[in-house]
Parts: sequence; C-alpha cells; structure tokens
Amino acid sequence: MSDNSVNSNDYPKKLIPLRINPPNVHDEWPCAADKLDRSKEIENLTPVLLNVEAPLVFAIDAPWGGGKTTFIKLWQQFLKYEGKESLYLNAWESDFAEDPLLPMLSVLDDWLATQSGKPAIKEAWNKAKECAPGIIKATAVAAVKAATFGALDLGKEYEKLASDLTGDAVGSLVDSFNVKQKSLAKFKHQLSVALDALPEDQANLIIFVDELDRCKPTYAIEVLERIKHLFDIDRLVFVLAVNRDQLSKSIQGVYGPSFDGLNYLKRFIDLDYSLRIPDRKAYIRVKLQQQDLQNHFAKRLEGRNEIETVVNMLFWLCGRFDYTLRDIDQLITRLRLIIRSINKRQDLYAVVLLCMLVLRQEDNALYQRFKLDVSCTNDVIAFLLEGDIKTTPLPKSFGTICGWLIKSGYDEDRNIDLDPIIAPWEQLKDELAQNDPRQRELTNLIQFVRSIDSWRNYSDLRGMAFNRIELISQIDIAD
Repeated sequence: MSDNSVNSNDYPKKLIPLRINPPNVHDEWPCAADKLDRSKEIENLTPVLLNVEAPLVFAIDAPWGGGKTTFIKLWQQFLKYEGKESLYLNAWESDFAEDPLLPMLSVLDDWLATQSGKPAIKEAWNKAKECAPGIIKATAVAAVKAATFGALDLGKEYEKLASDLTGDAVGSLVDSFNVKQKSLAKFKHQLSVALDALPEDQANLIIFVDELDRCKPTYAIEVLERIKHLFDIDRLVFVLAVNRDQLSKSIQGVYGPSFDGLNYLKRFIDLDYSLRIPDRKAYIRVKLQQQDLQNHFAKRLEGRNEIETVVNMLFWLCGRFDYTLRDIDQLITRLRLIIRSINKRQDLYAVVLLCMLVLRQEDNALYQRFKLDVSCTNDVIAFLLEGDIKTTPLPKSFGTICGWLIKSGYDEDRNIDLDPIIAPWEQLKDELAQNDPRQRELTNLIQFVRSIDSWRNYSDLRGMAFNRIELISQIDIAD
C-alpha cells in the first residue's frame, strides 16, 4: 500500500503529548504512581530528615531522566499521608526572577497564609516579609511591588531603604551594609517564630527544590547562596534534586574550566544521596505506558504480544549498546513521533522501527547500505547481535524481527531474490540440535520470510519506515 494512498482520516486526531508529565499522585500510600518501587527509599529517608539537627541541605543526586521529580512528588505524598508539612519549589520555572529569594518567599507565603487562626505566627511572618526589601537585590524590589501588587506587605521603611539602595538616594555604603545585616537578623528570627506553624510532632520543615541543574548557572549559584546564607535556620531542611556533575559543570561555566565545581558544591550541600538507578526493564516498561503508545498497540490484533516484544527487545538493545536512561527516553520519543505519523492502515512493527533507529544511531554507514541494498541484511543482523549469527544466542522475538528486516527488501516488481539471504538461516536451523533454544526463533524467521502475504507490500512499508526515521533523526530531542 502506498504511503500516499490514504487520507487524513486515517491518522490519529489527538495531539501527541511529547512531554512526560509527573505522575498523577493520589492521597494513598503506597502510591499507585510508584512504578519504580521507590516507596522503601522514601520511607527510610523520611525519619532521618524530619528528626535530624537542622539547618541542613540534602542533595538527591541522579542523572537526567533518573526520576528525581517523580521521587520528590512521591515523597511529598508520603509526608502528606503521614500528616507532615512540606513545600515544593521548581527552581527552573522561577529562574526568570531577579532574585531567587522571591520565589522562596512566595512558597513560604502560600503555606503560612493558611495559618490565619494563629495570630502569633501570622504576625511573625508579616514582620519577616517586611524585612525582605533589605535582603532582596535592590534591582528586584520595584519588580516585586509591580508583580505582586504589594502581596508581600513590604514595610514603608524598607521600601525607602530599597529606594536608597537602588541609587535614588546615595547613602553610606557602611550604613547600607549595617541595615542589610539587621534586616537579615530580623528576618531569620521572625521566620523561626513562624515555623511554629509546623505540627507539634514535626521537628523540621522539608522544602524540596527541584530542577536546580536546569537553571541558568548564575541563578543556580544564587539559589545555593540564598539557601546557605538566608535560610540557615533551625528546623529548616532543604532537599535539592540535582545532577551533581551537570551542576558542577554549570558552575565551571561561570568561574572558568579550571574551577573545581564539585568541591564548590560541598560548601552548600551537607549530605548527598545517590538515587537508586531503576531496573532498566522496569524503566522501559513505564516509559512505554504513554497513552499514545498504549492506544497504538490496543488497535492492533497482536497488540498485547507486540508491546511485550517491544519491552524485551528494547531492553536487549539498550543492554547491547549500554544506553543510559536519557538515551532510552530519546529513543522512545522518536518511536512515538514515527508511530503518530503512520496511519491506521499501515502495518509496521514498532519493534522493527526501534531496531532501525538504533542501527542508524550506532552504525549510520551500515544503515545507509541497508537502505539501498537488502542483500546486506545479514550484516545488519550480525551487528545488532554483536557476533557471529551462527553462534550468538538469539534474543526472544528476534526471529520475527529478522524475518521482517529480510522480507522488507522484497519487491515483486523489481524481482529481488531473497533466497541468498534466507539460505544461511535455513542451513543453520538444519545444523542445530532439536533442543537448541535458537530453533524456535529460526523457525519463526523462516516462516515469516517464506509466507505469502499478497495483501501487504513490504517494500512500500520499508520505504515509508526509512523516510520517517530519516526525518525524525534530524530532530534534536531536548533534555
């Protein structure tokens, strides 16, 4: 069937949700959204941070795609389930702020504003906010007033101070420094009083700061400095979700390549925790649960078996080429884009697309040969197997995949002979003992290639697959 022989009604109508959103966490524990079995880690860490002597800065270290945001969301849910208070700040979403203190104050304000029934706490927090202009960058004060319409209740005397510090009135630098020091001391004292809003059985307030490593380097540094110098207060624990290596490189981008970014981070972080790398197959299975992929497989007769085949084959390929979680994410995103561009009447196995995507990425020269000449199919198979096709074990479902790769070169009009390609596999099958586990895969391979499908044009599907892969491979999948 030609790629151009269908109309727009053959394509899915819903937009493809390329962004993978945080899990839908409900008021339960253990949480159904915990697909990677993080609950035990969270349950073990919680009493440590709730009862440790604070102030404390605790870093959750994991590579990109390692599940830091999901881990934090689940952790917040557990704290809520246990009747504990916690706050959340996405640093990347707020790095447009002139001063990172502003979003921090906003998060605290959202929480403490609910304490209207506790006059002493409300009064303490209002006094703490009045100190803000003496601490915030002078250039940010006017923006704060405009953006919040006075929501932070800036005191008149501090508004005047802010004006002085911006240059509207020139004063003594020493006096300005002294005022800042007094403002900071008052801010810390009043915030300490306001923390009495915590439940009686909760020693510390945990504030989660997410995606710090994605911020502008200068902003990330300022966040760390604000936490260390302004919030070094009893009962405050900051949990930072970071890729430590990436953040250290960002710091080097500010201070120079010879600067020791990792050692610099030790000034701000008291404890490190390396997030457990999830089981690769479990991670793949979770990533394949995106709704558009589920819908695709559900519409196919062999959908249930096919998605399991995709899981097994992708797991095998990622092990073969040592793919990171980021590599897996990008590969699955490309698969989703291709599937969404294939109409409902075209029969193309997702697992074959994955093999061809991996081939193009890992050996583009061989991939280009395969596009032009099906006779090199066995070279492709040998490359994917990383060994001699006569001695290497065949992964589950590889027989069908190899059969598809071979048969995709068949074109009745061009009189292409597949016998030379299939012959080595038939010979190998004859040579193997009947109890050899490869027998089943070889049988599937041979039957697939030898079967007669008069209704299906594999050559058209092959061309369509190559066109889509080439297009999608030119797209840079962002982090």
